[in-house]
Amino acid sequence: MKFAKIFMILGLILGFIVLFSFFTFLLYIKPPKMHTPGNPSDYKLSYENISFKTKDGLTLRGWFIPSNHSNNTIIIGHGFPFDKSNILHITRFLNEKYNLLYYDFRYFGESDGKYTTLGYKEKDDMLEAVNYLKKRKDVDSIGILGFSLSAATALMIDSDDVKAIVSDSAYASLYKVSKSVYFFFPWITKYPFICMTSLYAKIFLGLNMFKVSPEEHVKTMKIPILFIHGDKDSQISVENSKILHKNAPKSELWIIKGVDHGMSYAKNPKKYEKRVMGFFDKHLG
Repeated sequence: MKFAKIFMILGLILGFIVLFSFFTFLLYIKPPKMHTPGNPSDYKLSYENISFKTKDGLTLRGWFIPSNHSNNTIIIGHGFPFDKSNILHITRFLNEKYNLLYYDFRYFGESDGKYTTLGYKEKDDMLEAVNYLKKRKDVDSIGILGFSLSAATALMIDSDDVKAIVSDSAYASLYKVSKSVYFFFPWITKYPFICMTSLYAKIFLGLNMFKVSPEEHVKTMKIPILFIHGDKDSQISVENSKILHKNAPKSELWIIKGVDHGMSYAKNPKKYEKRVMGFFDKHLG
């Protein structure tokens, strides 16, 4: 009877690990979508609705906002679980000098997709955004400004056509993200949940969570990168950008005091605009 109780308790623990990690996995690949109202016309910006295909046949939709001053173009990516409209108001300042391309990542906003892969397939999608721009006659040099998910995605692409990246609040690896997701489990007790989540990712997405790693990829990137991170980030620790900066050979690190996740612009808009615009001016020409 004593052993029966032990086995029952162990079974309950195992069942909890399996079910809780599966629920968490589903929550992250199919999160509630946060829709933000608005489009460039709200800011008196002319724009073109655009779309392009992914390698696996999805249609991603976005906006191309032309500039009157340059053919250099910046791809602007949104964070998780938002859409392109969410970052329009804090990035439109770049249109003073640059064309801007916004697009909704797969699953989010107006784009196709039944789930997000948190950067795994999104890195190939971003390359398709680059390829789309290369086909346009009104585009010269290309840069990328990414927030959170899109920042990490930009750090995993291979393209000689991208000349500079601004990475705001990126994660260093998907493994580190999974550890932070289960932060409320003490010490080694979180690892069974991480292992199960990794197993689900492999089974359902064909994704090796341990290989979705911007911190490894930036080691071979030769383009200039500006890392921006708040030192009070409660979602993706500032240590992520410190690691990325250490690994990236041509990078700068700007840590902003007292700032939570993705709130660097809100802390000091003018300083943010000057720093980001200056970085692109220096490297896009």
